[in-house]
Amino acid sequence: MTEAKLDLITKLLAKAESTTPEEAEALTEHAERLMLKYGIEQARIDARRAERGQPQEEIVKERMLFTGVYARDVREIGAGVANALDSIRPLYGERPGGGMLLFLVGYASDVRQARLLIESLQVQAMVAMRAWWAIERHRYWWEPDAEKRRARSGFLRGFGVGVAARIRENRRAIVEASGTGTDLVLASRRERVDAVARTMARGYARRRQGADAYAFARGRISGSEANTGERAVPPGGGAGRGE
Repeated sequence: MTEAKLDLITKLLAKAESTTPEEAEALTEHAERLMLKYGIEQARIDARRAERGQPQEEIVKERMLFTGVYARDVREIGAGVANALDSIRPLYGERPGGGMLLFLVGYASDVRQARLLIESLQVQAMVAMRAWWAIERHRYWWEPDAEKRRARSGFLRGFGVGVAARIRENRRAIVEASGTGTDLVLASRRERVDAVARTMARGYARRRQGADAYAFARGRISGSEANTGERAVPPGGGAGRGE
């Protein structure tokens, strides 16, 4: 992905986070489609380089740090996005003194793309969770603070599952529309990333926490409706508003 293309995607997402819901949906959709098209384009370029015996794009490991009460949950959203994109392998870690680490292993252009999307969805997830909690908190009014935090955590985990499901399905449709041979090219690219990720996996714990069932279900619905760039959400719609 060239710097000019990455800059365009960055600007689209930045504007989407500071404008009306209608315009935000259109801007993020544009950015997501650019990401997917550039990812396939880069995979094909790399395949041609390999056939000619030329150097391929570098495989990198990039760190993302999440802090705060919901750091672990937001990291799960990021890992789910990486897995759904299918070109990135996520590894876990914890920073001494606090903070959840997510390492994205993949080709440089794919990692940049994944990071942009994760950062955008992180904002969406927190906004959706707070809006949901403002409406649904009465369900937990008698619960201790720990259970209330668990409910909000469950929403975020469910949001992440919903997001990943939507990205995975839309990626499948776009790959199918990209023509014969695309899936094989992407599979070869993925196998090389897997080989590198396996050598880095030592020492990274993969742990999952339980979540409040109702909150998880509502978060999953909200996540499935989140703006991942494939379609627009009708103004005023979405489970993040308690619907």
